[in-house]
Amino acid sequence: MERNAIDLALAGRRFYLSQERSPELGISISTENFSSFPDAVGGGIWYEPYALDSDTRRVCYYAFYDPAIGAVRHDPDFETAEYDYHTQMWYTTIAGGLYGQYSVIWTPPYYDDAGSNTLMTTVGAGIYDNDGRLIGISTVDWEIQSMVDRLSIIKPTAGSFVLLASPKDDYVISKTREGTAVLAGASLQDLSWFKELSFGGIDTVDIGYFTDNGVGYISFSRLFTNDWLFTILIPAKEIFADIDRRNFLFTFFIIISFISLLMSAAYLLSRIINRPLHKLSSGVAELGGGNLDKQINIQSNDEFGTLAAAFNKMTVDLKESIEQNVREHAEKERIGAELNVATRIQLNMLPSKFPAFPNRKEFDIYAMMQPAREVGGDFYDFFLIDENTLAVVMADVSGKGVPAALFMVIAKTLIKNTALSGKQPEEVFEIVNRMLCENNEANMFVTAFMGYLDIPSGLFTYVNAGHNPPLLHSGGNFDWLKAKPLLFLAGMEDTLFQQHEITLQDGNELFLYTDGVTEAMNNKDEIFSDPRLLETVNKYLNLPLKEFTMSIKNEIDNFAEGAEQADDITMLVLKYQGEKTSNEKNNFNELNIEAKLECLDRVQNFINEQLVNYPSEIQDQIWIAVDEIFSNITRYAYNPESAAKTADSYTEDEIKTLSISTCIVTVRISVNDSVTIEFEDTGIHYDPLSTEDPNLSLPAQDREIGGLGIFILKKIMDSVEYKREGNKNILTIKKKLN
Repeated sequence: MERNAIDLALAGRRFYLSQERSPELGISISTENFSSFPDAVGGGIWYEPYALDSDTRRVCYYAFYDPAIGAVRHDPDFETAEYDYHTQMWYTTIAGGLYGQYSVIWTPPYYDDAGSNTLMTTVGAGIYDNDGRLIGISTVDWEIQSMVDRLSIIKPTAGSFVLLASPKDDYVISKTREGTAVLAGASLQDLSWFKELSFGGIDTVDIGYFTDNGVGYISFSRLFTNDWLFTILIPAKEIFADIDRRNFLFTFFIIISFISLLMSAAYLLSRIINRPLHKLSSGVAELGGGNLDKQINIQSNDEFGTLAAAFNKMTVDLKESIEQNVREHAEKERIGAELNVATRIQLNMLPSKFPAFPNRKEFDIYAMMQPAREVGGDFYDFFLIDENTLAVVMADVSGKGVPAALFMVIAKTLIKNTALSGKQPEEVFEIVNRMLCENNEANMFVTAFMGYLDIPSGLFTYVNAGHNPPLLHSGGNFDWLKAKPLLFLAGMEDTLFQQHEITLQDGNELFLYTDGVTEAMNNKDEIFSDPRLLETVNKYLNLPLKEFTMSIKNEIDNFAEGAEQADDITMLVLKYQGEKTSNEKNNFNELNIEAKLECLDRVQNFINEQLVNYPSEIQDQIWIAVDEIFSNITRYAYNPESAAKTADSYTEDEIKTLSISTCIVTVRISVNDSVTIEFEDTGIHYDPLSTEDPNLSLPAQDREIGGLGIFILKKIMDSVEYKREGNKNILTIKKKLN
């Protein structure tokens, strides 16, 4: 259920990023998902207000199995103006509990009075855009009654019964004990014996004992991964009733029988009771010692045989449960690791590959940032606006932590996109200032410095929005760059900014920094200060840029004497060389990576590094294509079952070799007037372009499943080509950049 919700969320994300946002395509996504997943009652994708269409508040596509037609169909009732799904319990519960792209949330059990009129639960996952913003959710509905029906037949003994409940919601889902008034939906507090149950985590089956109305019960309890409690309760006397009866009969027989029969009775006692009992007890001991492969061999039709069979089934079920728990734990660890990687993504948004422009000899640049917390509000940036213009940015967002980091991402993106549109620095700041002022209810602001370097002439045009003044090395020593600091960004909507100009000569250096440098404190509450910074930069004149920057950082660390860093420390140094070189040639860059779905983020980072200076619309379209192709390779290229289905040309030995081979995908990218990306794998022979395009004019239930992803791929790319070379599949896509 959770994996299906995540797959549906990823499909909803691709639909959001695609330019083909037709209702027919959205309906196809939801209906095809549930046509291939019969265990679910239904579900769909639900977008946040105005997320998919700026003119439409609510957009959703829900599909369910309709018994009247015996097939999955689209349900338009949820798309009416009267149904506000944003306010429904299941929507607010899921949306409010999500914490990342691969997280899932289960709703408490509820009665579906809008459709099936049965007890239901819903699992959901988040739909996120490329900036990590939640734009909607996916849901998968599950009818709990199917589980309840199965629980009702679990009865190890005549007086035993089963309890299924949600302790965190104080909710009885099902209780099979006869003759009580506590029904589904009641509070667990209505069960007087509930507080006597023993249950801990999802890794163990806890055994407890309690007395109710004079009857002693043994309970076997465990928690599911969604925090539901499953308990089997058995009267203690019923477990050992027949054993006690047999012991009494044999004891009486020994007393009244002849001495000659005593040995026979002892033998029978050992043969019939003690040996099976010993086998059972030793088996339980081995199970407690961790031997989950233990099976008890008692060939009899009595209670011992039944108990041995139950024990053997329990060990098998317990082993499967533990293995499943290990898999789920590994999956959660993987998601947790991805969330930790997400923390580093903020730092990866900043250029960190040096030399940044190895083929440009006219200038050199180096920068670093050390956040005070996991994420920071400082940022720097540098990028080529055109062949002859380099832009540099240094900025500091007010506040700390996640809010500052989010505001930093917005400010950095707006500044860069506006600059790439051809605006001058003062125009860039005026436009960005107005955009940041809109809906700025948190009253956050940004101090920023931005400059354009005309590479052939050395002319440097800059504007300062309330930021620390840079230092300029133009011959002798570093000194402050003269620039009137204007009001910071996101302060007043109608603020005007004035730019200045200087001409850099060969060897001139410009040093940019944030107030985390000058306001670094030591244990005596002394600050590093502007005079000490000026003294420090002149102390390390003429060093290579990286050594120069790290020397200043070491001076700050030595001054702090181990005191906790209170603010982000960010520095950038630009050196003008004045030597022009030939244009950099675009060659293929290559990435070799395992064909696993969790490697998709690394492929995205690799592609984004090559396209960082190009419009976001182009990046989004290319990423939709990369997502579709890489996902298909991970699912089918190295799958022995797929090879067996296709292949008259695959022998059994070849299929066996395919199942144990290293699953590697080679991704190559070249950027020139267009972007060319190649995907190469050694999996089964499969041409995705041979699939017929889906007929979107047909109703969703009448169309064959599959083909939508490749259809969208061919629509948004300028060229898609496939070829088979030897044992390699090679798929090439191209997209023009202008």
